[in-house]
Amino acid sequence: MTDLSKLRGEHSAIQKIVDKLSFLLSQPSQPPRLHLFALRHELSSTLITHLKTADWLLYPRLMASHDPDIASTARLFSEEMGGLSAAYVGHCKNWDADAITADWTGYCADSRELIRALNYRMTRESRELYPLLEALDRAA
Repeated sequence: MTDLSKLRGEHSAIQKIVDKLSFLLSQPSQPPRLHLFALRHELSSTLITHLKTADWLLYPRLMASHDPDIASTARLFSEEMGGLSAAYVGHCKNWDADAITADWTGYCADSRELIRALNYRMTRESRELYPLLEALDRAA
């Protein structure tokens, strides 16, 4: 599987998990803890894998391009989007089981913001970065 196929597959997996989480967040009351935390764990492991793949394979390859536009775009993306991982870790630390139970509405609002940031990153990667990787693959 090429790097691009792997990245697209990870986006698809993340989106499926986010859709399930979004459904839970639309409910007026908290779902069973085990269900919510199983979904959060699934998102964490899938998202961390994807972020590592992007940070270790996608960005370095694009930044090493001899095409200055590709390298510059990759650097800008890396700088702009690099904070998502830290934001996600902070979200998970802030929202443990007790905090979620104490403020389901706040958790939902904060989670929706995180999902928006995640969807924004995936959309931009798909539309702007992945075509650059495809161009490098064709040129190789």
